[in-house]
Amino acid sequence: MTLQKLFTQYITMIRPLQSVQTVRTKEGFINKHIFPKLGSMEVSEVTYPMLQTFVNDLLGNDLKPKTVKNILDVIKVVFKLAIRMNLIKESPCDYVELPKYDNKRYFSFSTSVQTDFIHALLTYDVYMYRDIFLFLLHGRRRNEVLSLTWDMVDMEQSLYYIPAMINKARRSMSYKMTDILYDRLMVHYLHACVEQNTRHPKGYVFNNPQTQTQYKDLSKAWRRFLKESDLPYIRLHDIRHLIGTYSINVLELPIEKVSHALGHTNVETTQKYVTIKPETSKQVIDKIINSVILPDKVVGSSI
Repeated sequence: MTLQKLFTQYITMIRPLQSVQTVRTKEGFINKHIFPKLGSMEVSEVTYPMLQTFVNDLLGNDLKPKTVKNILDVIKVVFKLAIRMNLIKESPCDYVELPKYDNKRYFSFSTSVQTDFIHALLTYDVYMYRDIFLFLLHGRRRNEVLSLTWDMVDMEQSLYYIPAMINKARRSMSYKMTDILYDRLMVHYLHACVEQNTRHPKGYVFNNPQTQTQYKDLSKAWRRFLKESDLPYIRLHDIRHLIGTYSINVLELPIEKVSHALGHTNVETTQKYVTIKPETSKQVIDKIINSVILPDKVVGSSI
């Protein structure tokens, strides 16, 4: 069996199990990077040196190490499938190496600029987009918000649910609405009830009035928001980085709570947002010393 056939079979298998965006991303990696170089090869012919050369070439084409890692992760999963199908006995991916890279998330704006972003997101006055952006400010990913349907929303309990199918963590999660989110969603809920003549509306929460289906692209609306709000450019996804950076480093909220708000399955992922300040070491040691001996009792050393 060729790699092209195996990868095609893999995509068919995961399509019902993973989100549309995840499958689309993997298909992009496969079609753009993997098939042109490796697609015609027999699965059993692929060796570790071949894959290491493949990875080195990707890095040589100025792809970021994180992107190359994501591509390699897809290849690893497919070769695990090949083992299960008895096409090979061991994976040629096992010894492939990648350079170390800084996986920390940087949101390198001052605290005042961060608060400007948050204030603008809360007060934006363009209907529909303002509420989509507000939802993103609650830690949700773009696909989670745009794929949200009314059966995932419980207005009576002020809860909304993100099923495993549409979130990156691959597990169902539930969240309590903030007051402002509840008020904004209530407007959409009442409108949907009137439109459908029912107390139990169906369909997408954020329905594009022009296409009568979910929104697909927010890039133009996002650029317009940044321009009208006189804010520096960040990606839409960077709202999550803003939440992580501001809540941990400015508000000093517990990392476990921030992790849940962002939908992370472990705090190690959230740890990427922590910025260690130079004075942190001094503060730690000062607290240790002061817990044992009073500062005015400490006598300086004499030579």
